[in-house]
Amino acid sequence: MINKIIIVAALIGAIFILSGAAIRDDAADAVFVEETYIVKPGDTVWSIAEEYLPKNTYSRRYILEYVEGIKENNPWLVERKSQLQPGDELVMTYWVKK
Repeated sequence: MINKIIIVAALIGAIFILSGAAIRDDAADAVFVEETYIVKPGDTVWSIAEEYLPKNTYSRRYILEYVEGIKENNPWLVERKSQLQPGDELVMTYWVKK
């Protein structure tokens, strides 16, 4: 199980590096936003990531990176194998330009 997690993390890191995406150090022109999302019937981690990804206007992020970010902010998702129940509360974060 841990080996699979390490492999997935390595693949995501490689995709990020090979994509040419850069981490911006000049956060002075960005605002970090944290919201609580209440899961609705039919929601999946992927569908929620698709909804929130366009809100991230500060830099380019990819859907796989955003899905992993959701799991990092909500570690209980890993234990539940990303299975959501209506009423679950997710911590959602993104950056927006000022």
